[in-house]
Amino acid sequence: MRAVAGTWLQPSAFFALWWCFMGIAPLIVMPKDSVSAEAMFFLIASCIAVTLGAVIGNAGFRTRRKAALQPATDKELMLMSTILVVALLAGFVSNVSYIVGSSINFSDVLDIEKLVVVSNELYVQRFAETGAPPPPALSQALLPFVYLAPAIGGILFVARRERLWKLIALMSFLPAVVVTILQTTKAAVLFAATFWLSGYFATRLRFGKLGVFTKAHVLAAGGVAFVVTTFFFAIGLARMASTDLGLLNVVTAKLVTAAFGQMSVFSHWLNDYRAQQFAPTLGAYTFAGPLELLGYGKRIPGIFENLVEFAISETSNVYTGFRPLIEDFTIPGALAILGLVGVAGGAGFRLVAAGSWSAVPLLILAYMTIFWTPITWFWIYNSLTATVVALGLIVLLVRIWRGPRRIVTA
Repeated sequence: MRAVAGTWLQPSAFFALWWCFMGIAPLIVMPKDSVSAEAMFFLIASCIAVTLGAVIGNAGFRTRRKAALQPATDKELMLMSTILVVALLAGFVSNVSYIVGSSINFSDVLDIEKLVVVSNELYVQRFAETGAPPPPALSQALLPFVYLAPAIGGILFVARRERLWKLIALMSFLPAVVVTILQTTKAAVLFAATFWLSGYFATRLRFGKLGVFTKAHVLAAGGVAFVVTTFFFAIGLARMASTDLGLLNVVTAKLVTAAFGQMSVFSHWLNDYRAQQFAPTLGAYTFAGPLELLGYGKRIPGIFENLVEFAISETSNVYTGFRPLIEDFTIPGALAILGLVGVAGGAGFRLVAAGSWSAVPLLILAYMTIFWTPITWFWIYNSLTATVVALGLIVLLVRIWRGPRRIVTA
């Protein structure tokens, strides 16, 4: 698919590339934790399913791209830029609301030692079985803006040439960084980063830029990886209410299992699943977020309660995005849904490559789903679903405002 599409941005090629790393790296980094052949075969079948879907959505193997793609108009840039600033401000308001609603003194936020203690207390409360206060309502209501800002930031980083706006596009991460610092949850930064990258790569494709492993990207990835790893080490220490660097070995073990334990955990569960009776749950896990919102269930951190223990005595309940699909719809049903992801991604890729702004949210949807398959099913999170819906409405609003225009064909 990379060969026929000419780029790794084709969702089926991107899915296979992503899982080449996330599926094989655990075998190297954690060799003492076994991964069954069945798990690897399912992974290969998933790649095939996404590829077949992408071929259907792309209307064939090759993609016809338009020549002389027109740049974004001044109206488009102005409206998207305004929405980015509004989303940034709303994201910070969400953070302030969380601080106020959690009875945190602002002076504690500015003191590293006190902040570590506060972050640990909030972390313990979040995972407490009873007595944990609900998050402030305003903070939760504005949470989608924390993720909408980086999604638009990734788009504008490509679409705008001014250095000031590129800096603002990079600043779109800040509300998510604050969420991670306050709640010691790595997911907020990871959600923001994947939204930003999805918007960035979708917009590059819109402007005919197909490269992924460019020199600039490789250098930037190395620098960002170092900064993010250091940041996550600090968050790991905060979870233990400590600034003692002597605990780095403990934090390292936790980060390694969090980053590379998914294949062993999925394999362990898949072996048990094959011995169970046929009892699909028909959406109880895949739609856990909406069902909780409607009052028909309660989603727990990590979705699943049972833990798998690794050889280094750490545990995890990160079963990848495959387990919710298999639990709900069986293995053939899970592969069919992954095929639908491929259809959506293939259609989005075809339309964006042809110069359509309207299909950018569809392609971002596919990228985000793929990014999160090694961890969980992306669509269980209401705030993230709301973010994608809002992004689609924004792109529709931009198109209506600037009106139709003709795209020059090669």
